[in-house]
Amino acid sequence: MRVLIVSLALLLGACGFSPMYAPAGGGQAIGPIHVSEIDGRSGHVLKTSLDRILGVENNGAEPANLEITLQEVVTPLGIRRDESATRAELRLTANYILTPPRNGEIMRGSVVTVVNYDIPTAAYGEITAQDDARERAAETMAERFRAELALRMAQAREAAAHGR
Repeated sequence: MRVLIVSLALLLGACGFSPMYAPAGGGQAIGPIHVSEIDGRSGHVLKTSLDRILGVENNGAEPANLEITLQEVVTPLGIRRDESATRAELRLTANYILTPPRNGEIMRGSVVTVVNYDIPTAAYGEITAQDDARERAAETMAERFRAELALRMAQAREAAAHGR
């Protein structure tokens, strides 16, 4: 069993594999990032989550600036006989611009998160369920942002290493 594990490790190292979250020679995958204010309740939760997640990348260097515009769409699903909805889908779309601290390439992109939730029949139940869905969607989106930015930074480092 040990021979198999060692063989796989050697083969993986020989294929040119480089992990996304660990740049060659060590260092940070993303680097320090300042997240600008984001409008709305979902925006507040997203910014708070991003500050927490990306805070570990802060090494005291000048941070890049991340600007996000957030769009929210709620679609009712599962219609009752009285034409009220029993379920809904909340879709958050974040368009972002990452501006490096110095003359670097500006990165643009978008991240989408979809969350479904039940609409209870109790008074104000829909408001509470929708608020909970917003928070879950924003927290999930923050994790996706971390992966998206790490991937984009790795691609930029790879392109720079090959002179593209």
